[in-house]
Amino acid sequence: MLKRSGRVLLWRWRRNLLKRRSDVAEAWIGVAAVAMLLFIVPAVGMAMADFGERSALDQAQGLHRTAAHLVEDAPATPSRFSGIADDHVRATVRWTTPDGSPKTGEALVAAGSKAGSSTTVWLDNAGRLRPAPPTPAQASSQGAALGAAAGAGVCVLVVGGWWIVRVRLDVHRRAQWDRAWAEFNAHRGHRHA
Repeated sequence: MLKRSGRVLLWRWRRNLLKRRSDVAEAWIGVAAVAMLLFIVPAVGMAMADFGERSALDQAQGLHRTAAHLVEDAPATPSRFSGIADDHVRATVRWTTPDGSPKTGEALVAAGSKAGSSTTVWLDNAGRLRPAPPTPAQASSQGAALGAAAGAGVCVLVVGGWWIVRVRLDVHRRAQWDRAWAEFNAHRGHRHA
């Protein structure tokens, strides 16, 4: 008999007169949860990583680069509340659309750029300013983050479902014990004479 620190291992899989159907059900649910953690979680994570990367790369569809010139001096340092992490700031730029008409708008430019200096902006097919699309490395990291989050979410669902089933089985087993003790005490009470 396999024992470890006083406990019999794999007892739910052995013949035992005290083994209940709920014990066997709990064992099979545990096997199913482990199988899901080993096979489904990685598959979901990889699928979501691929989806996230493709989605990030698709942001570049329909965008094209064009040259623009700063209308005003760009601030030397980004604002603490701008939400921009690197050395870029928002500034007013002017560019020419493919039909030759001038347009003006706000775009991210290098901090400290002087009025009249050249920068690159991204436009959609309608000629509106858009944020620069992610690079392949950025798209890959966005996909990896999405895949990891999806995998972790599935892990939480699987482990949470397994835990809920175990709690419900424990409640069921306690109710069975209560009924068995009540029946035992009822029979025992009739023997007093």
